[in-house]
Amino acid sequence: MSTTPLRADARRNREQIINAAREVFLEQGIHASLEEIARRAGVGIATLYRRFPDRYTLVQQVALENMALVGAELDRAAAEHPDAWDALAQLIRRLVDLRVGTFMPVLASSLEEDMRGEGGVLKVRRNQLFERMEQLVRTAQQEGQLRQGVTPIDIMLGVIKLSRPLPVVGAELNALMIEQQLELFLGGLHAVELDTAEPLRRQRLTLDELDRHLETAE
Repeated sequence: MSTTPLRADARRNREQIINAAREVFLEQGIHASLEEIARRAGVGIATLYRRFPDRYTLVQQVALENMALVGAELDRAAAEHPDAWDALAQLIRRLVDLRVGTFMPVLASSLEEDMRGEGGVLKVRRNQLFERMEQLVRTAQQEGQLRQGVTPIDIMLGVIKLSRPLPVVGAELNALMIEQQLELFLGGLHAVELDTAEPLRRQRLTLDELDRHLETAE
């Protein structure tokens, strides 16, 4: 693979295509028209194929960009808040605002092969993010701020659910509902806000178990 840096116009085209793909995949699913993605990106279909020779490559790059976005928000939260709970709460709010969680289920079904192999770039990046999240969660629990028994998987599944708007109500009501549900979610995580900081009483879901369920899902 060439390591030659892209020219400014080529880099701009690539960013526009990825941003448009994120938007279209969210609206129409993973099999949305590539011509529609090119149109929204303001480029010709030939330019799209020059940057991304097939649909799989485009989907993979959108997934990698989303992971990079999560990593950047982790960096930002840690830099702005030395307190682990405040950093975690900011991270959750930002990921819900950015609707990052909506793309995870949309992209996952098309990237199964990448996620199965131990050396797949997506699985490596995903696991790196999980380790960083795990450290933040552990620190917040050690500081007595985050409820015991909560895992990064609990948090990311919460972000996914909170990020998805209800289709039967308008945008304004959806925004109000998401904001309220987000505060309830954070309240349930925050040990200080609970009468007793009891751990969650249920079997913990591990990353390997989650992968196994995803692999066997139809």
